[in-house]
Amino acid sequence: SVLYLWYDEGLIKSLVARKLSLNLGGGQCEWVAAIQHNDVGFPSDIAFQKTIIAGYPSGDKRLTFTQLEGLTGLSARDEWDFKFLGMTNQPFIKANYPHHEGIWGWGDVGDQVLLVVSDIKKVMIEYHDILWDIGYAQTFEEAYERINNLYKDEEAGVHENPPVEDFLIWRDLRVFDEIHWYSWFIDYYMEAGLMRDMFSHNLTVPGQWKMAILPNFFTKHEMRFGRFVDPGETVTPSYDPMCDTLADGCYPVQVIDPVKLVDHEYGPAEARKLAELINGTDGFEDWMIEEEAWECVWNELVVEKKGIKTFRDRVDLDYDSYTYSFELKNEMWNEVNRLIEKYEVKEDQVAIDLVNILKGHRDDLNVENPADPISYEELLSYHLAFPPFFPNQKPFVSDDDFFVNSHLKYADPDAANIDSIIDRRRAWFEEEMEKKRERKITIKYYDASFWTELPVEGLSSLTPYATDTTTKINYQSSQGDFAGSGRGDFVGALFEGYLYVDPIIQTICVMSDDGSKLFLDDVLVIDNDKTHAPRRICAAVSDGVYKLDLEYFEHDRGATLILEWGPSQSNLRVVPPRSWASVREVALIPKILILPTFLSVFRHCGYLKFYCCLLSNSSTDRGGIESS
Repeated sequence: SVLYLWYDEGLIKSLVARKLSLNLGGGQCEWVAAIQHNDVGFPSDIAFQKTIIAGYPSGDKRLTFTQLEGLTGLSARDEWDFKFLGMTNQPFIKANYPHHEGIWGWGDVGDQVLLVVSDIKKVMIEYHDILWDIGYAQTFEEAYERINNLYKDEEAGVHENPPVEDFLIWRDLRVFDEIHWYSWFIDYYMEAGLMRDMFSHNLTVPGQWKMAILPNFFTKHEMRFGRFVDPGETVTPSYDPMCDTLADGCYPVQVIDPVKLVDHEYGPAEARKLAELINGTDGFEDWMIEEEAWECVWNELVVEKKGIKTFRDRVDLDYDSYTYSFELKNEMWNEVNRLIEKYEVKEDQVAIDLVNILKGHRDDLNVENPADPISYEELLSYHLAFPPFFPNQKPFVSDDDFFVNSHLKYADPDAANIDSIIDRRRAWFEEEMEKKRERKITIKYYDASFWTELPVEGLSSLTPYATDTTTKINYQSSQGDFAGSGRGDFVGALFEGYLYVDPIIQTICVMSDDGSKLFLDDVLVIDNDKTHAPRRICAAVSDGVYKLDLEYFEHDRGATLILEWGPSQSNLRVVPPRSWASVREVALIPKILILPTFLSVFRHCGYLKFYCCLLSNSSTDRGGIESS
């Protein structure tokens, strides 16, 4: 017992070094951050029972593992960290697998699965907002570079919460797909790794399943179910072999409701389930805090909000502003209802708890008169009605033409051949990611000694003393050096790049101290020149791709330069990195921008007539673009 540890100074120092939360007795405790794998005293040689904390991408797994960290003083680790940063002995493994944002990175060291079941309507918002925080990263390298941006505070008056407008664009491209990824994810664990197609939910073959979980590599049409399985064909059940590496398999030993976990009435009971899951199991004997302090640990993390930041720390997050159409909520209702009907016939506690959680989520959707869900063909095609999410996203070069061979089976659909196809596409994806890394703005720095305004001839007429690159023009007032110029005063800078403006954007602004000028396609649109205190000037802008030149100079005493935009002057945010286009790919953009034509076709035809409209519209570019 550590009830009277304060009497043993030596033991206190030992526990503090281990970063173990302290039981102060009488239901009181002191939360301390968990020990990391590279800290002195981390138990690298203890055989812990390791728990996979699996859930659809969101911050809900973070809420869950922080409870386990607080109870034990032992830190959790992400599946991608295991894969790319090396194996450690951390006993709690956060996993999105088999969702396309995840990877089975922990090898064969796992033992059991804890399934976190998020609210389907809110989890789409949280998933998007995490993507926004990390710049819509598509590789581990990108995500790791931006991990400190998660749940970032507002800085110097610049609002850093993900804008609702960006969610609405992403929603139209992704949410129909992700509704099915959500329900498919739950099926995967509740059926112990059984392989299903995520859009039809039919049993599938390993080759199609391997392709389907890699939507960054393949279009939906390349991995469509009908290319692997004939109508009426009997499919032999196949299971993900990775589940055999878990001591208890992929079927969850427990499900957790994150909504209840943070509820002040039900939270302590939900957190107790987590404590009971690991209490007395292998390796935790000397690490588990006493039972009388369990509720106190929950209180420290949830009520007092100690520990790492979660989505609960976002400033002024208004879920009501994140709207869904009836069609989207109806699709959510149908998928949640499908899961309820499927698992309410089971009698084990895991299934009972799951169904109870899902019934609450179904009720919260407020769909009083549900209609039939959209068809498989509609689900496979709706995203073609929208322009791509990234400005220079390149159409996939498919193994065959979708409009000609979309229903033909692969000539050799066995798993070994599919592995070869995946390897080839992986190489292509890496090439595309290399191009994406070039989406930066060039900066040229100039000596601006004694300038009081920008040169009439333009900065491009001068010789820079240094060059640099950036992905964001967001330089707050500072007495230090401006950007990478090496100067705090008497410095000029020319920012050059290509900018993709989303259709929802109506206003672009430059805040500067001192002078600045913004040119789009060599036309002056904002003149904020001469010496002055921080001042914002805005201009109207329409959607499209523009050559951007932003000239700036700082005379003295605090440099500021921020490029912002939004649907109005009252709703601005810093122009995000995803909106820059690389020079060598900018030639592709006019072709890609033809795709808004699809939108009007889509609206006039409706879902069911979408294919005939596309095929009859000979002027429309028919190249399929994957939306992920």
